[in-house]
Amino acid sequence: MEGLFGIVILFALVIGIGSLVYIIKSLIDMWKEYAATKNETILLLFILNIIGFFLSGALISMIVAIIFYWNRSKSMRLLGIILLIAGPVLFIVFAISAFTLFDTQMMDWQQMEYEMNL
Repeated sequence: MEGLFGIVILFALVIGIGSLVYIIKSLIDMWKEYAATKNETILLLFILNIIGFFLSGALISMIVAIIFYWNRSKSMRLLGIILLIAGPVLFIVFAISAFTLFDTQMMDWQQMEYEMNL
C-alpha cells in the first residue's frame, strides 16, 4: 500500500507542474494575441488569469485558460479540462490511500453514536 501512496504523490507533483506550465503558456499566448490584435477581451482574460492565480491558486486561472483556448486550440482545451478534473480525482485517491495506509476507519458509526450519547 505504501507504493500506491508514493505513486499518488508522484502524480500530484506531475499534475501540479503540468498545471503551472499550462497557466504560464496560456498567459504567454494571451499576451501575444493581445499584442497582435489589441482585443480588449483578451486583455481582460489575461488580467483575470493573473488575479485568479493569486486569489485561488490554479482553479480560476485554469478555467480562464480553458475559456481562452475554447475556440483556438482543441488540444489545449482538452489538456486543460483533463488537468482540471485530475486534481480532485487525485485528491480523493490520495485520501483513500492515506486512510488505508494508516489503517484508519473512515467512519465508525458506533463510536460516533457513543460520543454523541444517542
